[in-house]
Amino acid sequence: MYLFGFGSLINLSSAQKSFKRVLSQKDLLPVKIKGYERIWNAVESIQFEGEDKAINGVFLNIKKSENSTLYGVMIEISDEELEILKLREKNYSCITIKKEDVLNLDVKADLIAFMTTKEDKLAKTGDKNSFIPEKYTQIVKDALKNYDEDFNKDFEKIFENYPFILKNGNYSFTDSIQNKAAREGTKS
Repeated sequence: MYLFGFGSLINLSSAQKSFKRVLSQKDLLPVKIKGYERIWNAVESIQFEGEDKAINGVFLNIKKSENSTLYGVMIEISDEELEILKLREKNYSCITIKKEDVLNLDVKADLIAFMTTKEDKLAKTGDKNSFIPEKYTQIVKDALKNYDEDFNKDFEKIFENYPFILKNGNYSFTDSIQNKAAREGTKS
């Protein structure tokens, strides 16, 4: 099966943290899909180093958008890897992207993607105690050097006019199982 990654999973180093096998850049195949757009609205409970209180970290998400296209990566995954990724992406729902919606590759099967759909896990402009971790934006930006100009252009707009304040510093997920899946790729 194949996973569609559209945020930190486009970064080889970040993706590697949730896999027991060694990935290479060749495992992250650039794909363009239709019918979705990238948006800053997925909420995860995080805590920054040196701070006592958890905050709402706002991360990238996708939403249906009939006339939009979106670049990301396609990664072949096993059932076991999917289960680890579900822990990493615990507030996201698994959705199916039809193989017909992949525009630049001839794929033989539908793709799985993680999309936040639960209302209580969707950030809204003006929400208090909600920040975009600057370190997360850097993970995505660092990955872009591995992709072509069209792929990079598709990401430009998410780094302009952020809908939430950027917060600098190291952070971790407050859910220890999620944090472990995002850092080590193993279950506790």
